[in-house]
Amino acid sequence: MASIHPSAHVEDGATIGDGVEIGPFSVIGPDVTIGAGTRIHSHVVITGHTTLGPSCDVYPFTTLGEPPQDIKYRGEPTRLEVGAGTLIREHVTIHRGTPHGGNITRVGSNCFFMVNAHIAHDCVIGDNVIIINQAMLAGHCEIGDYAIIGAVCALQQFTRVGKHAFLAAQTGLATDVIPFGIAKGGRHASRHPSLHGLNLVGLRRRGFTRDEILALRESYRILFSGPNHEIADRARRVGEKFAGIGPVGELVSFITERPERNLCLPDPENAKIEAEGL
Repeated sequence: MASIHPSAHVEDGATIGDGVEIGPFSVIGPDVTIGAGTRIHSHVVITGHTTLGPSCDVYPFTTLGEPPQDIKYRGEPTRLEVGAGTLIREHVTIHRGTPHGGNITRVGSNCFFMVNAHIAHDCVIGDNVIIINQAMLAGHCEIGDYAIIGAVCALQQFTRVGKHAFLAAQTGLATDVIPFGIAKGGRHASRHPSLHGLNLVGLRRRGFTRDEILALRESYRILFSGPNHEIADRARRVGEKFAGIGPVGELVSFITERPERNLCLPDPENAKIEAEGL
């Protein structure tokens, strides 16, 4: 049985699962579905065709499922879906999708969105993603599983961040970050963000084997050892060399499936030092 504070407003038509808690002055729209065991704190607004999975935790002054900030949007019944076990802290905003972007904004399971994070329309967020305070994702961004987006990062629309990648704080990003990579920079107009090696600490913490990490290190060296316009070709060769090693296959697929996308690249001044430290 759900526990709903008397001052909360839950509109007719909303589907509220067993054990859901809805705090004071929260507003739940008629097309909202909230999974079992989810906790909605005070002053939360959830509207639109929005689904929250079970065991989520949503803190005060968050808004979920509001219309997209898109001048082409005309009120169509688009969706927001949030997976199980996701923790959403204060003042987070996640907007629903648009008809020209697939009709849905999708957030995976067990994510953690910190204070003031913003997820725009049509973004696709994987599982176990962490988005730190005041980071902002424009429309249509794609974030892979276990990626970490640092505080006050800003991602341009359609930007992709691969699995297990890490963006340092205040990175302004308009290019794609490979899986397992670390991107830094963009704090000043004169400095573009660049790739700073592999997220080795994260890989070790998440149980990647020594052979997998060694293969990724060698793949990184090969990928960025020649002209930038030949990266896709080198990625195919890397895939052949390390066939059967799953993480390398994911890295190769990220590059070859969207060869038209520009990648965040190593800074030439630091590339040698970073390659030696991989």
